[in-house]
Amino acid sequence: MDLSRIRSLLFDFDGTLADTTELILRSFEESFSLAGLPCPSREKLLAQVGRPLARQMADFDPEHADLLYRLYQETYDRMHDELARPFPGVKEALTELRVRGYLLGVVTSKRARTAEQGLVYFAMRDLFEVVISADDTERHKPEPDPLLEAMRRLGVGPREVAYIGDSPHDLKCAHAAGVTAVAVAWGPFDREVLEREKPDLWLETPEDLPALFPGPGGLNGCCRLPFSKQTDAPHPGGD
Repeated sequence: MDLSRIRSLLFDFDGTLADTTELILRSFEESFSLAGLPCPSREKLLAQVGRPLARQMADFDPEHADLLYRLYQETYDRMHDELARPFPGVKEALTELRVRGYLLGVVTSKRARTAEQGLVYFAMRDLFEVVISADDTERHKPEPDPLLEAMRRLGVGPREVAYIGDSPHDLKCAHAAGVTAVAVAWGPFDREVLEREKPDLWLETPEDLPALFPGPGGLNGCCRLPFSKQTDAPHPGGD
């Protein structure tokens, strides 16, 4: 795969740039508890991560979706600083990629306010040229619209873009938009779940980012193959 054509690297936020899984799950659980409603299992909650919150709540409980949405927002804000954690090496890798000349962006299903909140909290906002949130498109991941909007704003085409994420929704979105789909192994989803979406490339650790992407137009002799072709690669964890 020729990665020298890649000019822009777009990233999911939750589970890719920041470790927010426990924050998200606890916010769901607290919201259902405050509403006096039974909460879905963590497995069911996790399967929805990566989609806009309003749609998740409508799927879980259409009758109480508005109440659950409001309670989640309040709980998420209250718990954010306690539970949100950085992934070691992510900020350093992003800084290096920006120095090398890549156009960096975030494409997330979070609302604009919470996306900005997280990026500012982790001191990463200035690294990104564009941030696309659930507020920016009518259709959301796994549809291609958020990536298409990011590309429009950056002035790049699908062959020049890689989208890096941790969820099946991210990979489906990447494929639908015609960009290079890159799966990360440090998120909350088991590897076999992501393998079903046939990522073009895998990243085992954040430190692999600069190794995989040496710069727009640069030589690339360190590309990792998809995991299915790496029989000796370790499992990242999970249940």
